[in-house]
Amino acid sequence: MATAAEHVRLLRVARIAGAVGLLLLSGCQFIPPELRTFKSPIRLSPLKHEVTVQPAKGMDPAPFKIDHAKAGSAEVQLTISNPTTSTIRIAWTNGIFITADSISYAIGVKTDRDRFSTQPTTIEPNSTVQVILVAIGKDGKPVVPVGKSIEAPFRVGLKVTAERGIMQWRGTVWVFVS
Repeated sequence: MATAAEHVRLLRVARIAGAVGLLLLSGCQFIPPELRTFKSPIRLSPLKHEVTVQPAKGMDPAPFKIDHAKAGSAEVQLTISNPTTSTIRIAWTNGIFITADSISYAIGVKTDRDRFSTQPTTIEPNSTVQVILVAIGKDGKPVVPVGKSIEAPFRVGLKVTAERGIMQWRGTVWVFVS
């Protein structure tokens, strides 16, 4: 049986643990943010992707298709196909990588044919190209090597201009990762 002194020590430890737990749960501003939010080092569920191709006002549906999307810690890989019988030239004009904390980064576009580039990508008839959209810091380098990672959920918006012959299509490719 526990003595009175042991019982008092046990109650004191329980009170301290309860107080610390309440501070953590209530989001106490005195505790650093990295201690307020607990993140599992292993993600048990796979990342889910929702890809939306949004034409600019007055535009027809896009002349290309997004076949596959895969997200990493600060990048999204897209497989874009050209189901038509003519060549499509895609120009990447502007993009934004937005985290759940509303932190915005610019986007670097890298294709399977070259390094980061703002140069247009040509997709031959009935073929595909893989595009990697990477969060870029103010220094022009990817965010991840600097030691940061972007946890899901996040969203990526990339403004696109696609040209097929004399036809020109403008719109935005949105990727929502959760």
